[in-house]
Amino acid sequence: MTIEVYTGRYEREHLRKPMGRRFWRFTLVSPTITVKDHSLVLQDAMTYQKALQKAQEVAELRRSVRIIVEP
Repeated sequence: MTIEVYTGRYEREHLRKPMGRRFWRFTLVSPTITVKDHSLVLQDAMTYQKALQKAQEVAELRRSVRIIVEP
């Protein structure tokens, strides 16, 4: 199962694709979990690729269908 990654919000805010090292925030979209579980804020500054990998791991556990990269 592939999880869709949506970067539109981030790109509109920053006028570029997600990249670089920073504190990343994601919204995980799943039809089976509570609203409280949708937000994923990573506590360490890391590159986008590493942060996305961590978000995908959590999304798989939560059976999410979409990951939204937040600005």
